Amino acid sequence: MSRISSPILFLIFFISLFFSSSARSCQYTFPKGRVFKSCITLPVLNSFLHWTCNPSGTVNIAYRHTGIGSSRWVAWAINPRARGMVGSQAFVAYQLPNGAMRVYAAPVTSYTTQLKPGVLSFAVSDLSATYANKEMIIYATLRLPRNMTVVNQVWQEGPLWRNTPIMHPTSGENLDSMGIVNFHSR
Repeated sequence: MSRISSPILFLIFFISLFFSSSARSCQYTFPKGRVFKSCITLPVLNSFLHWTCNPSGTVNIAYRHTGIGSSRWVAWAINPRARGMVGSQAFVAYQLPNGAMRVYAAPVTSYTTQLKPGVLSFAVSDLSATYANKEMIIYATLRLPRNMTVVNQVWQEGPLWRNTPIMHPTSGENLDSMGIVNFHSR
């Protein structure tokens, strides 16, 4: 009996470590007292999405990407029409050599996008970003159409060249960084 219970106890212990570390990743203290009601741990690229749905119909989001160097860019996007990158409405952020953050909206119209600033298909306000302790965070307030609460999302990271985002890797986690988010779930 003790031989059987040892592997079972080990398995239970291992599973509890996984779930407790997953739960802790969403327990995050944001600077300036920002608080978000919901969070999901995204399955790849060391990323997390925090959000709060407001009675006004807006959604406050914070996209966190951990373990990233200052010479890289990050992006989080929703795709209102399809799953995948093309058609996504993205927020892009990276740190400039002087330490300031560059953050902007960028519609993704093709696989050869250059992530240039542009106008999104929905209203955005309070767009900002921070970088500290190898963690980049993008903040934004989105005004989505009333019937759009479950959306396709994509997130990404890649290198910079002369302060410009260039193509991200096209294998592994970089191809798996998409999913669905329900802004009315907890």
